Amino acid sequence: MKEIAKLAGVSKATVSRVLNAKPGVHPETREKVEQVIQAHSYTPNLVAQGLSSKRTKNIGLVVAHTTFRLSSHLFFLEFLRGISGFVHEKGFRLILATANSEEDYEDSCRNMAQNGVVDGIVLLGIRSNDRRLRYFLDAGIPFITVGQPIGYPDVDYVDSDNEGGARTAVEYLLRLGYKNVLFVNGPDDHVASIAREQGYRAALSSHSLPSDERYITYGDFSFESGYETVKDARITGLDFSAVFAASDLAAMGAIAAFKESGIQAGKDASVIGFDDIPYASFVDPPLTTVHQPIFEMGEEAGRLLLLRLRGNVQGTLSKVFRTQLIIRGSTQHG
Repeated sequence: MKEIAKLAGVSKATVSRVLNAKPGVHPETREKVEQVIQAHSYTPNLVAQGLSSKRTKNIGLVVAHTTFRLSSHLFFLEFLRGISGFVHEKGFRLILATANSEEDYEDSCRNMAQNGVVDGIVLLGIRSNDRRLRYFLDAGIPFITVGQPIGYPDVDYVDSDNEGGARTAVEYLLRLGYKNVLFVNGPDDHVASIAREQGYRAALSSHSLPSDERYITYGDFSFESGYETVKDARITGLDFSAVFAASDLAAMGAIAAFKESGIQAGKDASVIGFDDIPYASFVDPPLTTVHQPIFEMGEEAGRLLLLRLRGNVQGTLSKVFRTQLIIRGSTQHG
């Protein structure tokens, strides 16, 4: 800015007003400054601007998955589409931090909290009593979680009705006549997994059925998780022909494992997923699943975080979206 001011024959304050489109600059002076900027290919130093304004206009998004996993995790991609479009429209940039392990994830959270490169944080993949949230609370950086945080009642969050959606799905399978429903869950301490397991157990209880721990398994929401769980359960002789999976990818893996054994989902067995990712209706057979509005959840996470950044907000900001069972071809019809 100092060099531009010297070349244009104006003060540094005038250059600043031109760059930030502020009034109080004569049109001829503004044009002269803009010509110098264009001639010398000047671009603002975003870090310096942030130091000056105490705002970076950056939003950090921290996810505990590898880049490869992200490319195949359609829930994340749909959420990313929702939040990135919203914050960009409001003049913010989205900085994505991925992690290859839980240790890397914790390091990413700690670095985001301490290095001052973002104004606010969005956290996915949180766990029960997740100590990593404490980094942002201690640093005083606004943040929002995807999933209602357990152990932190005053933290902003967006979520879907995980428990209600899971209960609806399992009750549907029970009404079809199944007694043993294999549950392919996510990690046992993931907040969404915990809620969906509560829904699974509540559905069984409502039909006066006990929760048999042999039918409750934990994975990582991946295709491989569903595939291996169903394959292993059949090898051990577990009696089941219905599967409720805590993600659509795991449900697709379950369908593939059934198919290898000559069992056709929708005809010989029933499989239900969770998410309703964009391709759920295009697999063979089309997947019955619990729909949650992933794109809208991304938008809402951005909206609530920016609302918090503007200040003057009292209490906790949160929104829980309704879920809906979408019946397609992967379940038998009663």
